[in-house]
Amino acid sequence: MGDTYLTTLLQYFEEEVAGEAYFHGLAEHFDEPGASDKLHLLGEVERCAANSVRPLLAKHGLQQRDDAVLIEEGKSHVARHQDLSWHEMVTYMVTRYPGYIDDFEGLEAMAPEEDLPALKILTEHEHVAIDFANQELAGKDDTSAILRRYINDCDARR
Repeated sequence: MGDTYLTTLLQYFEEEVAGEAYFHGLAEHFDEPGASDKLHLLGEVERCAANSVRPLLAKHGLQQRDDAVLIEEGKSHVARHQDLSWHEMVTYMVTRYPGYIDDFEGLEAMAPEEDLPALKILTEHEHVAIDFANQELAGKDDTSAILRRYINDCDARR
């Protein structure tokens, strides 16, 4: 394990904290039925992902930036997507988010074995978001079920 692992772990954790604020902020800009609730659930998925690796920061002596700074950072990204239609937003998720899986798997590849359970939860959240977006595009019923399941499973692991 080297500095690259620790730096990346901290960065990804902070991005999840910011991501929660991003999704909650974005929820205010979508008026399609159910979109706001689903974006709030995506924010909760981000929270769970961050909380899954939070103990690793303490374990490795990493100091995150203040939550208020990360929340403001997340909110600052809302403007670039707030004018998208719901269809455009979920299409963006389906096309952009798979790259994050590669990033998270790269982090897993650098990690010590004992960190992998927490990191798998982090990687899983991205699969869940993509599966959700694909279900939305396919017009499936109760697409938020996969988000609620992840949140419930994540909270139960704590």
